[in-house]
Amino acid sequence: MHVWFRTIVLGAVWFLLSGTDALSAQQGPTCQADEYHQFDFWIGKWEVTDPNGQVTGHNEIKPFAASCALLENWVAASGGEGKSINSYQAGLQQWRQYWVGGGGFTLILTGGLVEGKMVLTGPERVARGGQKIIDRVTWTPVNKDEIRQVWESSPDQGTNWTTVFDGTYRRVK
Repeated sequence: MHVWFRTIVLGAVWFLLSGTDALSAQQGPTCQADEYHQFDFWIGKWEVTDPNGQVTGHNEIKPFAASCALLENWVAASGGEGKSINSYQAGLQQWRQYWVGGGGFTLILTGGLVEGKMVLTGPERVARGGQKIIDRVTWTPVNKDEIRQVWESSPDQGTNWTTVFDGTYRRVK
């Protein structure tokens, strides 16, 4: 057998075997551990109201990628929309959310379960006007059919917080 042919065959075998390893790595864990399901309380179809009881929108959260992640589909009463992808990062032992809203507004949040609440906080971002802001969003399960979500922002590294959004999720049956 010629050296070049042997090199090609060995190279092809290596490529196929390494591709299998790469595919296994891409598939990752089976997401069966409890940590992957800490945010499952958010799964469902929801009507969201403000503290005055006014409907602010509808949200549907579905598991995807073999239940390794959650996809959020938000539609505001005003017609705006947004989506987020939420997943547990085993290597970092934390949850991550990547949110994109209408108009291109994005949030990247990380965190986890704290005393039964999902608390995700963003790195400092620059808001319109140049102000530096930190965002924190907390989801508190009230019962199986109700969740309270509070989004807060801080202009001073977390010393003071201002409520940006306070919504009550009620499951749509």
